[in-house]
Amino acid sequence: MEKICFTGNFFAKIREAMRIPLLLVSIAALSAGVLSSLGAEDSLSPEGPVEELQVYPMGLMDSVRRIQGKVPMQVQIYNPGSSVHSLDRLRILGPTGSTLVDLDLLGESLPGDRGFYAGLLFDLETIDPEISHRHGHRVFLSEEERPKLGPDLEAELIWSIHERVDALRQGGSVQVRNLTFEVDLAGLFPAGPPPGTRARMDVLVNSTRKDGSSATALHSHSVQLLADYARPPDEWLLSRGSTSATWVTGDLHVHNCRDQASGGCPNCDAESFNLSGSFTNAQLKPQFQALGMDFFSTTTHSYCINSDPEFAEVAAEATSLDEADFQVLCGTELTCVETGSQQGSDIFDGVCLLGGYWSRGISHYGGHGISSRKPGGRDGLFDNCDDPIHDQATNVSAVNSEGGFAIANHPGGGGVWGGGLGLNSVSKFRGLESGQAWGSEIWNGGAATASGSHRSWWIGRLKGGRVTFPFSGSDTHDAAFDFGANHTLVEGALTDASLIAALKSGRTYLSNGPFLDIELSDNFGHSLGMGAVAFVRRNSIPSNHPVSLKAFYNMGTETGKVRFYRGLIGGNETLLDEISGVTGSGTLSTSDTVSRSNHSWYRVEIILNNSRGAAYSTPLFIALQ
Repeated sequence: MEKICFTGNFFAKIREAMRIPLLLVSIAALSAGVLSSLGAEDSLSPEGPVEELQVYPMGLMDSVRRIQGKVPMQVQIYNPGSSVHSLDRLRILGPTGSTLVDLDLLGESLPGDRGFYAGLLFDLETIDPEISHRHGHRVFLSEEERPKLGPDLEAELIWSIHERVDALRQGGSVQVRNLTFEVDLAGLFPAGPPPGTRARMDVLVNSTRKDGSSATALHSHSVQLLADYARPPDEWLLSRGSTSATWVTGDLHVHNCRDQASGGCPNCDAESFNLSGSFTNAQLKPQFQALGMDFFSTTTHSYCINSDPEFAEVAAEATSLDEADFQVLCGTELTCVETGSQQGSDIFDGVCLLGGYWSRGISHYGGHGISSRKPGGRDGLFDNCDDPIHDQATNVSAVNSEGGFAIANHPGGGGVWGGGLGLNSVSKFRGLESGQAWGSEIWNGGAATASGSHRSWWIGRLKGGRVTFPFSGSDTHDAAFDFGANHTLVEGALTDASLIAALKSGRTYLSNGPFLDIELSDNFGHSLGMGAVAFVRRNSIPSNHPVSLKAFYNMGTETGKVRFYRGLIGGNETLLDEISGVTGSGTLSTSDTVSRSNHSWYRVEIILNNSRGAAYSTPLFIALQ
């Protein structure tokens, strides 16, 4: 692959767009020809490099719902100075000063790099967080402070980051250490804490400087206790009667240490944005359990799994972590080549173009419940656009043939220009109507509500007759965190098979707190539940045939609004009713008349006041024959 040459004019454009002093722009070091030198003379302040160690919090959990047991957490220790520190001890102190963790670091040597790595992290916080996944635990720039770069400039900055990450990796990443430890949550929180309680933990790293003097690096962090997910209201339980079905909650988009460019298990050079350290699936499991979840799907990037034996390791690990009350599905985040006419573009169109692919963009699908490797890119530097790579139809068909299901991940892109990786080859997209994709990821990441761009993309496909169910995924590359998880109704014992069947049935709502379900009925005793499809002869529907829509809800302690929607394939989606000031639990109803001219769907949403949280039902469908 031809090497990209970055010019001084390019960096001038970056600095102008960012409107920040040269001393903070690490990429200026590249134009001075010091890309491969980890001892570059770039600095973090006018006085020179910072000599003390830094503690970065990327692997710390921010919230939990359960406070029994221990959970793995992680911090990254970095030396931005010019001298060497010997790492002596890591201690974690609880709110009362009690010692929760005391780890002997055995005097391990940590050399400095004069700010090279800090500058790299700064640039990673500069690019679109929908690409870098750096929404939380930002060190230098908040998302609001992030400069707005155009797509072309951002694509070139991404490539410069790739090259510096390669230099970091080739140099052994000697200036950073990822330290993993277990925190006893019962020791962190007081006895019987109410939801909303925040417990402070202080991370202290003791070291010895080259001259023999002692130093201490400190990072203070708080973990919040969240309220339990709201349970079904009594009305829902009465409507179901005696049943063995139970609601379970989980995450369908989870990355682990196989998706790290440095410090991975093994490394994946193509994941140049991920340097923060990460966890094995075995370590992620208790984190999700602490968040009150019952399953997750392990979705390592396809370009980070480059052989059948490596996939077999992933599959065996997922099976080994299954228990009666927790399941780990075997999955992959599939990289697919975009084919056909494109609707919009994203930043990876530019990245692939810089790599020499003049007519190639890529999209991502979550393939869940699979049993064999699905090639899609390679794990080398810049190789996530490279062959072997298949189109979406080939990959989705392969997933379906193994009894799994595929979800279009973050399809609406993101960012100011829709720059996050999206699904632009909509002309080739097919859903359940064609036996292809099962879902669309409308809630990606830790925002309080579903993404407007992903939700709009999904609804746009519904209107065009491309039927998929809505799903969600945290897309975490570090610790597990709270988001609008998938709540699905499983019949019988919780197993991989029963979980996959429940998710494919459409009996799923998305929520970071409230309970939500929808039911349709008419005066003739017909009824439909969430995710169901009624096939009705068009001529058998009486004129102005009335139906009743019922929403089962539980807001917990919150207040919000409930919205009923009716959509028409080939038409539009309409807000039928909005009821504000809803609190507590119960049922709400509205009515409509069935369309005799279009296939239709009905769904319901909850939006909590001040957009603090939300819930979204899977639609139910009426298909005309």
